[in-house]
Amino acid sequence: MQWAERVRAYVRMHGAGYTLHRAGEMLAARVLLRDEWRFRREKASKRELAVQRAHPFPNVRISVVVPVFNTRPKFLRALADSLLAQTHGAWEACLYDGGSTSAETRKALEAIAARDSRFHIAFGAENAGISGNTNCAIKMATGEYIALCDHDDVLAPNALWRIAEAIDAHHPDVLYTDEDKLTTHGAIHVDAHRKPDFCPDNLRSGNYICHLSVIRRTLLDAIGGLRPAFDGSQDHDLMLRACERADGVIHIPRVLYHWRTLRGSMSHTKLAVCLDAAARAVEESMRRNGFPGTCRVEDGVLRLRYDVGDFTVAALRLARDASAADVNRLAADSSADMLLFLWGDTAEPDADGLREMMMYAQRPDVCAVTPLVADARNRVLHAGYDILPDGTVQSRNRGLPVSAGGWHGMNRTSYNVTAVSPMCFLVRRDAFVPLAEGNSLAVDLGQWCMARMQEGMRHVYTPHCVVKADAESAFEGFRVKVPAGWYDPCATGSKRA
Repeated sequence: MQWAERVRAYVRMHGAGYTLHRAGEMLAARVLLRDEWRFRREKASKRELAVQRAHPFPNVRISVVVPVFNTRPKFLRALADSLLAQTHGAWEACLYDGGSTSAETRKALEAIAARDSRFHIAFGAENAGISGNTNCAIKMATGEYIALCDHDDVLAPNALWRIAEAIDAHHPDVLYTDEDKLTTHGAIHVDAHRKPDFCPDNLRSGNYICHLSVIRRTLLDAIGGLRPAFDGSQDHDLMLRACERADGVIHIPRVLYHWRTLRGSMSHTKLAVCLDAAARAVEESMRRNGFPGTCRVEDGVLRLRYDVGDFTVAALRLARDASAADVNRLAADSSADMLLFLWGDTAEPDADGLREMMMYAQRPDVCAVTPLVADARNRVLHAGYDILPDGTVQSRNRGLPVSAGGWHGMNRTSYNVTAVSPMCFLVRRDAFVPLAEGNSLAVDLGQWCMARMQEGMRHVYTPHCVVKADAESAFEGFRVKVPAGWYDPCATGSKRA
């Protein structure tokens, strides 16, 4: 009955059509092995691994820290095997056992320590929790960089080599990779999480960074390590604090970490506790960054509400045949603090929706803000743009029910996007730069968005403002000019090049 009620609740929120779509995706991943076959195609070949071993980074020492408590021996052995298979040799693994009551766990740890001198094992008298145990493991570490690893997961054989390669090239403070999930017995890879490059609004909406994450030791010490008060979302709190102070955050767009799906994990058994800890961590982050407000858990997602300053807003209506010249003219003629552009028959946001857009637009690091644009059937027309490697522009989640979560639930959270649609966007007057003219409005705006990103500005999508528009008004499938080797830094999932 519990399973049936969960299905009914999912249908009520996402609709029957999307529920069937998700069921098909799960069937393809777990029965037809779609994700497993892609993993096999993309994993490093034996030749590639051999080349990596022949080109080491001996001066990049990485400490893999692992908190342990009553872990099944077979999972510990699998983790150890994955570390011994690494093509990067300058590593150590610091495993801290927080007072395990299982004699088998202790025996497994002792056996692992005997396999290689790079394994360092310590036994604590009591369980200090995941943050406390991890902090104890960090104290054991001697490497310049700390890699955070769970006790029942495994690393791809080239994970640490790719990390070392990026450290050698860029010397960042924080690095992270893509990841997927392993079924409990480790036989099948599912649910690959192909992440964007660093996107601060994505991170405040949820810990998309997760695994594998690596932090420079000096930065980790400076921010005080993990905080037990945030157990359940301790890694989210840590990444928020680390990225705020980092001199460089590097994303390695490869699946290098395999997260084992276990029903006994905290994220499965105590989801409400995890979400509450995440909300508190994000609210603290908002204050630290100079934009206080609240963060609450609503309908299973984090809902941010920044305090909003006193701004004037002008609603500027663009005709259906409008061009970049019209945008520039309307902006020049307005004296308002913020400019709300609306194309064609797109409805104006209500007061709450406008406030939602304003709270992001007021930030000095934000340029354009776009809402969820829906048609009369409550289907998504626009939720920010992805720009594919050939320059083709596609709207995220087009056709999805407004209430549906979409990929990793992102359609229900705020996130950073590379470009916005002319249908509806808000920009501060002091952040507005005239658009280059000469192409269609959609193309010129797309190029404008890309240029602002290259200058260090960010664009934000929020689903908490919904405006209606005619389905025929949607801009879709056009192309913008992209540089050679382009990939969309905000793209996720299958759109990730």
